[in-house]
Amino acid sequence: MFLTKYLMASMLACLVVPVWAATVSGDKATPLSIGAHGSQKVPQPLQTFIQQVWSESPAVQGAQAAIDAARARVEGAGRPIYNPSLALDAERTDINTTSIGFSQTLDWSDKREAQTRIADQEVLAATAALWQTRQRIAVEALAALNRYFTAQEMQALALRRSQLMKGFIDTVTQRQAAGDMNALDGTLAQVTYSEALMQQAASESELAEAEAALQAVSGFSSDVALAHWPQLPSELAPPPEQVDFTLLQSLPALAILRSRMEAARARIRLAERVGSADPTIGIRAGRDGSENLLGLNLEIPLFVRNNFKAEVLTASHEAVGEELVYRDAHRRAKARLGGSLGRFQNTTRAWRVWLATGQQAQREQMSLLEQLWQASELTATDFLIQAKQNIDTQAAATALKGEVWQAAIVWLDASGQVGRWLGFAPAKAAQTKHSGE
Repeated sequence: MFLTKYLMASMLACLVVPVWAATVSGDKATPLSIGAHGSQKVPQPLQTFIQQVWSESPAVQGAQAAIDAARARVEGAGRPIYNPSLALDAERTDINTTSIGFSQTLDWSDKREAQTRIADQEVLAATAALWQTRQRIAVEALAALNRYFTAQEMQALALRRSQLMKGFIDTVTQRQAAGDMNALDGTLAQVTYSEALMQQAASESELAEAEAALQAVSGFSSDVALAHWPQLPSELAPPPEQVDFTLLQSLPALAILRSRMEAARARIRLAERVGSADPTIGIRAGRDGSENLLGLNLEIPLFVRNNFKAEVLTASHEAVGEELVYRDAHRRAKARLGGSLGRFQNTTRAWRVWLATGQQAQREQMSLLEQLWQASELTATDFLIQAKQNIDTQAAATALKGEVWQAAIVWLDASGQVGRWLGFAPAKAAQTKHSGE
């Protein structure tokens, strides 16, 4: 009988020791890491995984194609607007006249410069859009990894819970046969075992959904990748104490809107220059009978029917609209940055409290439960209730660890630091050019 009690208590002790307890070295160690300031080195397998996800992503490939198209537009915008014209004229009357002429319209108002400026801003916007796409996909991949490993720990915990409850039922059955336990305790044990089986089924379903989500975001098939998902870093650096709003300058979404705003302003200048007259100069040479013919002509368009003021006004309104869109997005991004940091700080604080006091208290509770159970000072019902509470606490701690990671990933996304944390440099060209204007 003592051996049965000891084995059951040992099973419960193994269950309530967290899966990640082995990674904790000392009281001050923490089992997570998010390099909020870029100081944390991300494991190479995780970097390789993200790079592979990017290379397989149609969205990233489409964003790269948009950059190629924008660069082609820059090349086209930098070419001269007007081509020269060649004219041949021949007239046969009493006096034969032949001439050849050459004319060229001059870009007097420098429309090409305005077009080039617009195209340059479109390249910057496309480059920022590429990094935005990469950041979005990286965030989805990190969140999917976090969900997968959290579900995996939950599933292992649920499995061990079921095994423990099955062993507990066997012990109860033996003790009932010996007359040491009443029928109510046996019924409670059976109900608890049924509940454990339901929780195990739910955890297995959640793990399957997490696997499917990870496959969807990565594009990897299950027979290739499921056994090789990269682990997230194992230690947690503290989040920043205060919000650094200068981080918004590196946010790809705002960089796109800044480029669109600058392009809209450049379109105002282009519309103004379209309303400026571009003269056409021509030269003509030939023979008029027996006389040489040499001519020079100048053409200047007259904007009497359309002065293009409406186009300038339209471009001005569009520029104002783009600026307002940027301001609204900046305000929302600022609020999201502050909110994400607050969530990151709160979950991290709760996690540290758990590591400092809760985790040790849970172990002490389990040790005390084991002693009381072996000394027959606890009824089966009391032992089962407290053991279940102990297991639920561990499950809550596992869920909290996932919450800390999710909060950290959201903060990285809101601050535009995903690429820096992963060790990949974002497209700084757009940021540098904007900051210098």
